[in-house]
Amino acid sequence: MLVAIAERATREQVLAAIAGYVSPSAVRLEEDLDDLTAVLAEQQPELVIVDAALPGYRPDTVELLRETQGGEGLCVVVLAGAAQLGELLAKAKYCADDLLVVPLQPVELQARIHLAFGRVQARHQRRVQARQLEDLTHRQREFLSVVSHEIRTPLSAIMSSANILRRYGRERPDSVEKFSTVIQQEGRRLTRLINNLLDLAKIEAGEVEWRLLPTPLGEVLDLLRDSFAAVVGERRLELAVEAPGAPGDVVLDRDKIIQVLVNLLSNAVKHSPEGSTVTLRCLLPDAGGLRFEVEDQGPGIPAGDEERIFERFQQLDGVEDRTGTGLGLTISREIVERHGGRIWVEAGRLGGALFAVELPAAPLAGEAHGSV
Repeated sequence: MLVAIAERATREQVLAAIAGYVSPSAVRLEEDLDDLTAVLAEQQPELVIVDAALPGYRPDTVELLRETQGGEGLCVVVLAGAAQLGELLAKAKYCADDLLVVPLQPVELQARIHLAFGRVQARHQRRVQARQLEDLTHRQREFLSVVSHEIRTPLSAIMSSANILRRYGRERPDSVEKFSTVIQQEGRRLTRLINNLLDLAKIEAGEVEWRLLPTPLGEVLDLLRDSFAAVVGERRLELAVEAPGAPGDVVLDRDKIIQVLVNLLSNAVKHSPEGSTVTLRCLLPDAGGLRFEVEDQGPGIPAGDEERIFERFQQLDGVEDRTGTGLGLTISREIVERHGGRIWVEAGRLGGALFAVELPAAPLAGEAHGSV
């Protein structure tokens, strides 16, 4: 902030009043107005307390201060003698945020200083909210742009295949199976995309019902092993499930944690070379809680992409199989964080990727079930 007061006793009185709101190092003192606009442009303070008795002060000084670069949203408090008030109020186009009559009364001074800092705080919050709203608007536009592209791609494939079947289906019966398969695959992809978008929207809006209940961990691991038995066999992979010393029951939302682990295992299987092993581990960290690890022997995650892959619609470059929606990891992170846990990826022990999920020993405080 900036304090421009010539008379020493008045200046000391003001500095004492603001001492409880700002540190002395954050206060710039000036005794004339000659360089005040330059100081404003350089320092860009949020609050200026200026004495109308300073040489060069004019009825339009407040306007000049606010028109200076960095003066937008500036809070100005003017000190003036009783004889000056009438002239200032009559000639000034815009009033200061507050006026203090000199000589200053301690109680009034403290009250007005409190109000001034309240205005500064309110303006700061409005600026923050404006930036947040601008950022939200930008992200919404970007999101809609990406969603429209992601939806348009399978729709285009479906429409093209349907047109080919309509025109040439009778003449070329061999094309029926080929293009009907395309329609089926792209239709499933579109369904997954829409379902994932709805899941993500519900989670972010707090409209999802969370059931954090004691769950047999062995039952979860057996279900995952059985669910992936067929696809692992088809791709000639091995699924290893390791759970040394795992507890019998854990408190979590069974269906949603299974959704997370299914997504991680699906990704691991998709990126694993034939004949390799996908490993699902369940561990007990020293700090307590529960940790799942899904590790593959695929190409791994390129350095620098460890955070990016958890963002919406992000898929690794150079991956041939891009049938996913690019939302699975985003949804997984939301689910894990709603449990009070965290999820990340690191280099695997055998060169692939290792996704880790850590959950706390207890559910979120006060939330055994219900919306979060």
